Amino acid sequence: MRHSSRFILWTLLVILLSGCARPAIKVGLMTKLDAGSIIGTSEIAAVKEFERLHPHSQIQVMPFDDGWDPVRTKQAYAEIQGNDIRYIITSHTSTCANEIANDINIDKRLTIITGATTTRLSGKDDYILRVIPDVIREQNIIAQKIGSLNPQKLLIIRDLSNSGYTIPAQEAFLAELNNIAPNIKVNTVDIDANKLEIHSLDQVLSFFNFSVLYLLIGGYKNIAGNIAQYAHQFQNGATIVFTPWMNNKELVNTAGPAIGHSILPSLFPSRKTDKAIDDYMTSIETNFHLSPTIISLKVYQALEILDMAFNAGATTPEKTKQWVLTQKSIATRVGKITFDAFGDTSESYHFINDIAGEFK
Repeated sequence: MRHSSRFILWTLLVILLSGCARPAIKVGLMTKLDAGSIIGTSEIAAVKEFERLHPHSQIQVMPFDDGWDPVRTKQAYAEIQGNDIRYIITSHTSTCANEIANDINIDKRLTIITGATTTRLSGKDDYILRVIPDVIREQNIIAQKIGSLNPQKLLIIRDLSNSGYTIPAQEAFLAELNNIAPNIKVNTVDIDANKLEIHSLDQVLSFFNFSVLYLLIGGYKNIAGNIAQYAHQFQNGATIVFTPWMNNKELVNTAGPAIGHSILPSLFPSRKTDKAIDDYMTSIETNFHLSPTIISLKVYQALEILDMAFNAGATTPEKTKQWVLTQKSIATRVGKITFDAFGDTSESYHFINDIAGEFK
């Protein structure tokens, strides 16, 4: 009889604990998962790092390969619809984000964007939150930095394969530069970074004199490093400025000696001056044996924000959005994010001169 009572009590305890277990909440991660992609491997490492430190989180991440390509992004989003996933984190480009923005809002899937700066998403009361500033703030700050260098001549090489980013980026950049330094002579050359033959730049780099070269290229396209190294051979005294979306170790590998003459805008402080950033990057380097892309830190922040909302009981897209916007400023492991009433943010930028020193 005693054993029977114990069995009943044990059974009731198991049932009670099972009833208290919180159900998993699926979160789709849309990113580039091509074999060998530093983007996908770095972001999956961010997910594993989050899971390592938050073993009891309700979040169940489901990766979807969008290839950072507009057509594949639509296909990946259809898979998310088919799996009835109500939360999404994206790292893709502005061109990709524009493809699915309407669908996201029609479906009311709360989406946190970590990479697309397009102004088409700015200032809207919708189901899209963004943990990065939009392209206008980004380019205003870059224009101010380049203006402070006092160049007489500036050459912009703009990548039109991601025109959803680079066209509005240049418009914002030139508007600000003309306000603060109207005497700088600016020339622009357009390329398709997906098809570029490096020697096709010979005539451009020989013809134009420039003291600053601005490589308006995003999407972690390593050709930017190759262009920097090649341009350095033509005008080795010029300063080269990248966009924030080239912040990864492969830039160092491809830019060669030009990296010592370059400036990199960054969404985070240098790891040399910020312990939290260094701790995160060191953890990824140690536990997963790779150098993280900076955008993967934004993926990590997005996971932390969702986790905090879920822990607060905000477990529907509507409640999660309301919780985030009510908090306004949210502290994460790698820094604070402040949202406005529309779920946009206007963080500061940092400029890295010792780019090679950021990666081990």
